[in-house]
Amino acid sequence: WNNTGYSHDVQCVVYDGPDATYLGREVCFGSNETHLSIADVTDKSAPVAISRASYPAVAYSHQGWLTADQRYFLMNDELDELDGSVAGTRTLIWDVSDLDDPILVSQFVGPTAATDHNHYISGDVMYASNYQYGIRMVDVSNPLAPTQVGFFDTAPTLPNTPGFGGSWSNYPFFPSGNIVVSSQDEGLYVLRRQ
Repeated sequence: WNNTGYSHDVQCVVYDGPDATYLGREVCFGSNETHLSIADVTDKSAPVAISRASYPAVAYSHQGWLTADQRYFLMNDELDELDGSVAGTRTLIWDVSDLDDPILVSQFVGPTAATDHNHYISGDVMYASNYQYGIRMVDVSNPLAPTQVGFFDTAPTLPNTPGFGGSWSNYPFFPSGNIVVSSQDEGLYVLRRQ
């Protein structure tokens, strides 16, 4: 897609969501710098762009993850907190039940203005690495009304403001329930929800 930036981060799945047109196809959801871009990449020699969509106060479409039912794509913008265009850590909630027409249906704003980076959804919980705030756990069982249910500050000496120190990424998919969290200067944490 012209003018959508490059694909900074992409989640590709064998599609099993509500849009019957693409069932069983390999579909990629790209956070493409300025847009959400969706493509059918089943045929690697001839990928097909399905759709793209932008949103208010775009700064840098960074990364996102599908809900378990593949109906919603929760995406973050890494630079909107830094440029002051939003008041707090913002997660964009896209209804992607029609892959040809993704619709921004809501935005979830966290309790601080910390910059967001990578988040992943395991079950009904989004595990969001928010740099200086650390990792936050957000109940997304109702994706239109997320609720923060926990957090762990990996960089307690840093203020919970926009910036790049602290938690960069995490991995919440271990069968044990352990969550691995990387923090830039502090190292690696192994956590478990209580």
